[in-house]
Amino acid sequence: MLRINGVFSLLLLFQLSLLPAVAFAQTNSAPEGQSAAKVPRGGLLQQLQSETPENAARLLDEAIAADPQNLTLHRYRTLTANRYVSANDLPGAVKQLEQGCDALLQNLSSPQSAGDLASSLMAYYSYARRAGSVDSARVQVALEQTRKLASGNQDGAFFQSLAQLTMIRSDVLASGGQVKEAEAAIREELQTLRAAIEQESTAERAVLASSRLLQALSNPQIGADSEALGRQTEEFYADALKRLPDSAVVLADYLRARGSEASRLSGSDPDAAARLLEAARAVAAESALKDQPAVKAAVAMYAPLERRIESSRLQLQMIGKPAPELDIAATAHGSAVTAEGLKGKVVLLDFWAIWCGPCIATFPHLNSMYDEFHSQGFEIVGVTRQYGYQWNAESKRASKADAEVSLEAELSMLEEFMKHHELRHPTIVTPKESKLQNQYGVTGIPHAVLIDRKGNVRMIKVGSGEANAKALHDMVQTLLVKDAEHRFSREQDLALIVRALEEVLAICSPS
Repeated sequence: MLRINGVFSLLLLFQLSLLPAVAFAQTNSAPEGQSAAKVPRGGLLQQLQSETPENAARLLDEAIAADPQNLTLHRYRTLTANRYVSANDLPGAVKQLEQGCDALLQNLSSPQSAGDLASSLMAYYSYARRAGSVDSARVQVALEQTRKLASGNQDGAFFQSLAQLTMIRSDVLASGGQVKEAEAAIREELQTLRAAIEQESTAERAVLASSRLLQALSNPQIGADSEALGRQTEEFYADALKRLPDSAVVLADYLRARGSEASRLSGSDPDAAARLLEAARAVAAESALKDQPAVKAAVAMYAPLERRIESSRLQLQMIGKPAPELDIAATAHGSAVTAEGLKGKVVLLDFWAIWCGPCIATFPHLNSMYDEFHSQGFEIVGVTRQYGYQWNAESKRASKADAEVSLEAELSMLEEFMKHHELRHPTIVTPKESKLQNQYGVTGIPHAVLIDRKGNVRMIKVGSGEANAKALHDMVQTLLVKDAEHRFSREQDLALIVRALEEVLAICSPS
């Protein structure tokens, strides 16, 4: 699980999670004026998901060259981009999505094509931001062209696309230090949507678009007043539920939005997050729409959130307390890890998995910290389970094995995987019956636990990203410096004691 800063990022992840499903749902039928696919969709999709990034991109290029007007194929750039991401090649992923976005922009002609463009641009922006190569002009042009196309439309078909594009534009501005402009962009779009909510024909779609924008205002980079925003959000949904009491879509959206807010609060204030979910459940239970599939699906999302809240409570309770003892079946990549060998050191436990992209994204940060601090008494220990993966020496990739994998074979795979990523530290594999992950409150990975020289937990961070990496780096540095200062102070005190004893002995000694 990738926990990124800002509600915008959570929404971004939600959109990205829908992209493959959207792509798979496409049929060979196409809007008027567009070409239908001339390639077997099932076979192509399977190849795009199983081939190496380079081969997947080549296959898609060939399919597009044969049928350049088929927009479904251009949407598949997201799939090839994901192949590059899985290979830790962000520039390659960004290039694929740039091609897809530009093709969709050139063929912008309908609400469907606007939605496709917005979704692809969200994926592009997510990866380009991580790669440090965002083309803000591409975002602005997409927003302007979509708004131009939407002008005069009376049914609200473009609201969602415009909201998504506005969110991206706002985040671009905020990331560039234009905080006031970022907030203004969102509030301007909200003002436009307010009039649409007053009209029965556009109310439902305008409410959905507005809810996304309200959540985007929670982006920490924007710095909107959280209390005022909370009141505005509550008032908005109270009005929306009153205005559209028979809309299961609006009720489900309200429940999902409350879930997003609870997710945001779960790490810092789990009690407040729990209260928020309890109140939302009550609204759903009292509604005549409670048995509607969309409403039931939204409520069902609360169960994992509640587990995360309990995990957060456990994590907060662990700070300053002795770390649970490690449960070790075997060690990969380095000398065997033991509790005795870690005693007296600052230790970073990195809970990760072979299949976890965000985990892999943290590896450069881990290597950097190891190189900087290892000589000062700092250790990193990876923690994983047996997942039944095998290593392909030709492709330099790990994949799920068809048959059961022994512990020895799993260790061999991990060794090759960690060598490939040039990791400096060892990884322990926990026994199959181990409860270690539960003891450390692990519900998402990467999950980093920082332990001081006395064996007490000092920091827990979940997810990848620069903010988490910096927080861990700074805390490691603080712990090591404080320890050095403490040792220096003790040496000074000892020297003073010795000197005083010498003086006493000199006085007491017979002349």
